Amino acid sequence: MNIRLLYLTREPFPTFRVDVATLFGRYLPRFGVYSDIVAVREGDGGECAWEAGRAFTRLARGRGGRIRARLMLAPDLFRLVRADHAAVQVRDRIFGALLGLWAARLRGKPFYYWMSFPFPDYWLERGSPDPSGLAGPGRRLLFRLRGRLSSWLLYRLVLPAADHVFVQSDAMRTMLESHGLPAARMTPVPMGATIPERIEDIPPVDDPRLAGRRVVVYLGALERARRSEVMIEAMAAVRKEFPQALLVFVGDAEDPGERLWFDALVRELGLQDHVLFTGWLPAEQARRYLRTAEIGLSPCARTPSLEVASPTKVIEYMAWGVPVVANDLPDQAYLIGETGGGLCVPLTPEGFAAGILQLLRDPAAARRMGEAGRRAIPGLRSYEVIARSLAEKYRQLAGGVAQ
Repeated sequence: MNIRLLYLTREPFPTFRVDVATLFGRYLPRFGVYSDIVAVREGDGGECAWEAGRAFTRLARGRGGRIRARLMLAPDLFRLVRADHAAVQVRDRIFGALLGLWAARLRGKPFYYWMSFPFPDYWLERGSPDPSGLAGPGRRLLFRLRGRLSSWLLYRLVLPAADHVFVQSDAMRTMLESHGLPAARMTPVPMGATIPERIEDIPPVDDPRLAGRRVVVYLGALERARRSEVMIEAMAAVRKEFPQALLVFVGDAEDPGERLWFDALVRELGLQDHVLFTGWLPAEQARRYLRTAEIGLSPCARTPSLEVASPTKVIEYMAWGVPVVANDLPDQAYLIGETGGGLCVPLTPEGFAAGILQLLRDPAAARRMGEAGRRAIPGLRSYEVIARSLAEKYRQLAGGVAQ
């Protein structure tokens, strides 16, 4: 039985979020689950393909244009719901989810909510006192107001009325149970990765700055909220024993002010020759840095919003045969424990330095860890495995088996 969803997403289209582009765009259609995506479209206005179904978009340019387009998209759901849609699904939108729920009820369709991240909790955290001084009191007040309103809308109105809720992790399901949601109406869908079949056929990145260096890599966004500075501070100890060590950040900070703060920290510690920022790169090029890396890092603070996350970094490192040094965020600790593909260390400069040094001192052990992770991760987190299980859940929901 084929299933078709009407799917309103938070991210602009086309998206590089793998749990949208890869899971819904490529893998679920292989198992008979299709989706008509509803999203803001950025860029030059050219048409973008969505192989999993139709793409209903509103063009946006600039911040004001994005806000207007998002406000218009949610009401669009009322006219877009069709007889062949098995359900209306909304991803991470708050007010948009209310309209999605209303549209589903008017058309007699089930309503599903996809929660990849607890945004209300994150906004409340951003509204707390900021020792760095990067966020002023006015901005923090706006975050608190946004967090409180969205928390009330999501946890009191949207989620209790949803027919089913897809969450990012077991920890997120437990968190939502504390808000009164029954576990039977929630399904954890963790992050996954596309597993390259033959890594040796993919050339390492051609970056002369890496020549002769012991490369330690971090793939993704830099955020003080995640404690990304721990990696830089750890390098102050690592370089004393391994002066050829180089920490490569394949990514950047979303906030320009935060990036300036990280640059200043590198200068303060005298690490200009040991820390490299590449900036944002196309995914294919970014992953080629993993071909040169001896170690992949994944620090992530255990705040209420991040505690329930399912970081992609650990999975990607393992998929590329790179041993991992990560802290004990629940999903990270689970993956390292199940695969033997890395080390779980305290979220401190000393903890990460110790993990990095252990692997740099023993390249043979590091290679064994990388190989163990690569062998084990496909059965745990390949999108082939995740999509097969998720497609079966959608069929159960469509047949009325799961409530």
